[in-house]
Amino acid sequence: MKREKNLETMLVITVGLLVLHLVFKTKGLLIASVVVGLVGVFSDFLSDKITWVWTKFATFLGNINAHILLSVIFFIFLTPIAFIFKLTKKDNLKLKNQKGTVYEERNHLYKAEDLENVW
Repeated sequence: MKREKNLETMLVITVGLLVLHLVFKTKGLLIASVVVGLVGVFSDFLSDKITWVWTKFATFLGNINAHILLSVIFFIFLTPIAFIFKLTKKDNLKLKNQKGTVYEERNHLYKAEDLENVW
């Protein structure tokens, strides 16, 4: 199973380098993809080390990206929404100007039809 994982990782790196070669037209990326592909096929030791480094790098990037994306979502979406609600000054929870209870009395006579389609 470990050999298959190493080969899979080396194939992903090789294809990634080939795509970068097609985009940037750099001969060094083509040579690097051939070298990584050959290392993956012929050297179990080196492919194991490259897979370990690649996995650690991917884990590091995943942790950084999670924090960055959550921060961006918070500051771009949630903060303006909070400011808009603050500007409207509508007290939906009735937390301000409490005079006694916050319960509203509702004189409603329930009928059988009220319970047929609750949602």
